Amino acid sequence: MNAARRFLGLSIFCILVARLSDLRADGGAMRLSERAGGYWITVFTDPTPLRGGPVDVSVFVQDADTGELAPGVRITVQAAPRGRPREAVRHDATVEAATNKLFRSAIFDLPESGWWEFEAAVDGERGRAQVRFEAEAADPPPSWQAMAPWVGWPALAIVLFAVHQMMVRRKARSDALMAPSPSRDAAEPRAYKGGQGAGLPASANSSPLPPAAECARSS
Repeated sequence: MNAARRFLGLSIFCILVARLSDLRADGGAMRLSERAGGYWITVFTDPTPLRGGPVDVSVFVQDADTGELAPGVRITVQAAPRGRPREAVRHDATVEAATNKLFRSAIFDLPESGWWEFEAAVDGERGRAQVRFEAEAADPPPSWQAMAPWVGWPALAIVLFAVHQMMVRRKARSDALMAPSPSRDAAEPRAYKGGQGAGLPASANSSPLPPAAECARSS
């Protein structure tokens, strides 16, 4: 029972660690949080630190007066290398792309490292507003790091299975050592010690002697 509980706890811990990257998708580094028009706009980027390759830009929009989530807004995010606006890429930020459904997210694939200019435009009942910020992207991670989660999951499953089997075998050995051993008296036959009736069945003790034997004993 204890081995099964330890295995279950280890499995839950590994699952939580694996989910950490998903939970960060609408977190990461906060780039700005400011009022723009009738909105309060907060923008996050992930991964942290920012790198070339896939980048998540998440936008959280509130009503500037009430602080409540601004409903029905349309959000567009634009990214361009610094000083090269003609190379700008624009995507709609959607609830479907966000892990946390209070956010709107847009996914970019930054082709190079260096400084990037980002712009988030909000359009809704409180009018239109824009916010801008810059962020430096480091070099993309090596390809083996990008593939590590996919390669690591089978290895993790094998390790967990091996740990579980080891715990089961250890528990079986412990149970075997703690089991009561059979009584020595019950396991070993009694030795014949001589004398009348000792070690003989009841029928042998009670049977009469033959006549010749009676005569020999009386003489």
